[in-house]
Amino acid sequence: MNNIFNAKRFSLLFIKQLTEHYKTYLMSLTVLLGVMLVGGSFLVYLISAPIDSSMQTLLFSTIYFLAGTIFTSIIFADLSDKKKAIGYLTLPASHFEKFIIGWLFSYVIFSLIYTGSFYLILMLLLSLKHWPNQHIEVFNVFAEPMTFLFIVFTLLHSIAMWGAVFFEKLHFIKTAFCFFIGIVVLTLINTWFIETLIGREVRAATPFSNIMFFENNRNITVAGIRQSDVLVVYVIVFASIILWAAAYYRLKEKQV
Repeated sequence: MNNIFNAKRFSLLFIKQLTEHYKTYLMSLTVLLGVMLVGGSFLVYLISAPIDSSMQTLLFSTIYFLAGTIFTSIIFADLSDKKKAIGYLTLPASHFEKFIIGWLFSYVIFSLIYTGSFYLILMLLLSLKHWPNQHIEVFNVFAEPMTFLFIVFTLLHSIAMWGAVFFEKLHFIKTAFCFFIGIVVLTLINTWFIETLIGREVRAATPFSNIMFFENNRNITVAGIRQSDVLVVYVIVFASIILWAAAYYRLKEKQV
């Protein structure tokens, strides 16, 4: 078991990762805070009412997905540099520990810091302007639909992490390209399957989406039952675990 995971060795690896990359992490955080502050200030200046909870949730998830996948795609950037890759791969730590360090920084620590930063900027923006007779509501990160959004990020993170290990250069761009190509292929297959199943032409349907078709001059939408939402969550979590495992075994294959 010590060959796979050792608490003391893992803690030393964690400290090494932090001390070697903290400047990059701080710069990335500064850029993120600047983008949220400038973009948020512009939004607050334009609108005549407080940013409601729905808009706050939309902004939170959009920036979260984009910034999180970009950060994850460079978490194993040392592998792209031959000199750094030699030191990284010959480091006296298991591949599992190296993988967990990358996962911890890009998934857990990033999510915590991003959430705190977003709330900080949001409260600052809401205090910059006074809206008379307006009730200011702040979204709850622990309430729906935030739980599902975190699950979606889990899938996006696993895809980005797989791309970070699989590709040698341009990790984010290549991973995003594969992701969108995969969405197109799955949509085509799913649409064909639904049309074959119900015997009629439907609109393009991504997996787990509603079925929409035109009949008697009316747009018909067939939605799934609420119980199917749990199945969707299980599928997303299972797919994420598979992709994380694929990224880990790909990392194990890396050689000096």
